Amino acid sequence: MKTSCLATSVATLLTISAFNLQALPQCADPTWMEVDYPKPQLPDTGYRNGLNRFITWLPSFHMIHDVVVAKGNSATITAKFDYGAVSHKDLEYETVRFYIRSQQDNQWQFLSEQVTNGDGKAFATLPPLPAGQYRIYAGVPADGSGTEGFVTVVDPNTPAVLFDIDGTLTKSDAEQIGDYTGIDRADPRDGAYSLVRRYMDLGYQPVYLTARVYWYAKGTRSWLDWMGLPEGVLRTSLSNETSLFKTAEYKIDQINKFRAQGLNIVRAYGNAKTDAEAFIEAGLGSENSFTIGSDAGHYGTTAILSDGYFDHISEYVDNYDAALCE
Repeated sequence: MKTSCLATSVATLLTISAFNLQALPQCADPTWMEVDYPKPQLPDTGYRNGLNRFITWLPSFHMIHDVVVAKGNSATITAKFDYGAVSHKDLEYETVRFYIRSQQDNQWQFLSEQVTNGDGKAFATLPPLPAGQYRIYAGVPADGSGTEGFVTVVDPNTPAVLFDIDGTLTKSDAEQIGDYTGIDRADPRDGAYSLVRRYMDLGYQPVYLTARVYWYAKGTRSWLDWMGLPEGVLRTSLSNETSLFKTAEYKIDQINKFRAQGLNIVRAYGNAKTDAEAFIEAGLGSENSFTIGSDAGHYGTTAILSDGYFDHISEYVDNYDAALCE
């Protein structure tokens, strides 16, 4: 009897283990990123660094670098604070406060208080969190300004589709100027909204990987919101040098970091030669790497020969398998 019970217990454990090994990753819910919540109430405090009062009358271009992290891992949030459309003066040695909000929370939760460094950056550490998507807010109590970003905690092999922005979702690389200055909204390529939405409907996590430098993040999120698309996961460059001269290397590095944390990038879309190089060199494969525009098909990528995406959606996306997630 004891042997029989032991055999039954072992069999049960093996069945449970097999089930766990075969468990699918949690499906992305990026629509939660589209909900607008009031920002958290910051305490009314003065300046830690009195010199900062002379720059905070300028428009702010704060940003949070979105994070993708594997379930079970801790993460570091990087927030950058600067002022002025031309000068981009860093907010140095000033108190900032970080808040977090999960999909289950009905209000912001205080995370930590930090001080910016000489580069206007502040950092907050997150403990390991359950799989899901989290909003992060970083605010400056001295003047009430702040910025929002996202942390996506993923299971292994979480399926995702990657998109460049300028010239890929927008009509040209020059469109970013209008967004940055606030003069005009960037014109989207025909079918750009439908392309991203179709993959979302299939259960894939959208990821925006752009060489736009960090101060374009504010306008980029605004544009995505205007388009009716989730504002994250958004990755921008943290330096002009990277944006201008090391674009392919930057994108290869970011793709590899995404995959190391558990994202399974099944397809990628771009328009530039650097996009094509990054997709192929990162090992995404020719059949999964799509390029549009004058450099369509470069570096062995699959060319989208029209100026928009509707034909491509019909041919390549509508019959694509749904994401393997639950």
